[in-house]
Amino acid sequence: MNNDICFLITILYLDRLIDCALKVKRDNLDDDVILYPMEPENREKLLSLLPMHVKNCGPIVDVREIFDVHSA
Repeated sequence: MNNDICFLITILYLDRLIDCALKVKRDNLDDDVILYPMEPENREKLLSLLPMHVKNCGPIVDVREIFDVHSA
């Protein structure tokens, strides 16, 4: 089994929504973050893992687990 978990994170940026895919090693996240990613403290943890140009856009408004993130 793959040790990665992938999320599609939606961020409120001014008056629009932007999405960012995040792939993280499961070992780097607490089980609580994986099970309850929308809890305020867990959103902060996920936000800290995003690239600087994304994390400065605004707050996380949705987190969905996705199958994979593909690099082309």
